[in-house]
Amino acid sequence: MAGTYDRWVRELPFQKLEMGPMRLNAVMDSSWLGIDAHISYGTVNMAGRMGKEPYGPHTHDFDQVLLLAGLDTDDIGELGAEVALCLGEEMETHMITTTTGVAIPAGMPHYPMTVNRLDYPFVFVEVSVAKEYSEKPYDTDVQPTHPVDWNAKRRKQLINVPFMRKGAWHYGPTNPDDGGGYISFIDFNRAGIDMMIIYESMRRGPYRICPNPEKPHAHATTQVMCFVGTDPDDMGDLGAEFEICMGKELEKHTFDRSTAVITEPYVPHWPGGVVTLDEPMVMCDIHPFGNNA
Repeated sequence: MAGTYDRWVRELPFQKLEMGPMRLNAVMDSSWLGIDAHISYGTVNMAGRMGKEPYGPHTHDFDQVLLLAGLDTDDIGELGAEVALCLGEEMETHMITTTTGVAIPAGMPHYPMTVNRLDYPFVFVEVSVAKEYSEKPYDTDVQPTHPVDWNAKRRKQLINVPFMRKGAWHYGPTNPDDGGGYISFIDFNRAGIDMMIIYESMRRGPYRICPNPEKPHAHATTQVMCFVGTDPDDMGDLGAEFEICMGKELEKHTFDRSTAVITEPYVPHWPGGVVTLDEPMVMCDIHPFGNNA
């Protein structure tokens, strides 16, 4: 029997790619999400040049953020790779070796991006605030610089992502649960884009989420919660059983495949969380239009 909220609880459409460093990817466009956003979630499995030929810089007429995140849940801040990314008309070359967010305002040239070295696959997330994704080549005679330092003009576009241990009683006196993982709140506002990503690893269950684990809550803006496994060769396998309730009816949804849960403004969601867990998983909670709770 179909549920009222089935449309908003959807298995992530991971596909294998034959070319380039990214070999697994799930594309969530506006028709899939039901909102004016475009999200790509994949794994980078080898070194090489990212993007499309001829691998030069390009621009967008919309805001975009990137997230490069480690897959090792024992050390989630370690990227396991060295990535060179060019930003701005100056073609500043920024070196990325830890979990990092990148804020790219509309019109800012960016790329090329090159994975110089890869010791372990990592997650690459691209969030575009647009109904349709498009890019325009940026013609320039300026060559990429040598790696820049902290005083570079575009350095503020990069957000180093610090993780904290999310232990028992993290939520307060009504929820003593411990998922065994780490969490970071990545606020892109400080780099000029109204967007938030909450990134959390989960390593044990059962684990209930939220300060009051028995009651639903809602937000004033849309969020896209991606619950994803950490096997770089099979990102569709969640490695856990997860449940979440949707709507005032508390319609329960249970899944064991990597899944996106989309909550429109003021739609109640939760309670829920990890029911059982065999392998570590992550929650990448994307608020593409800000986080007005």
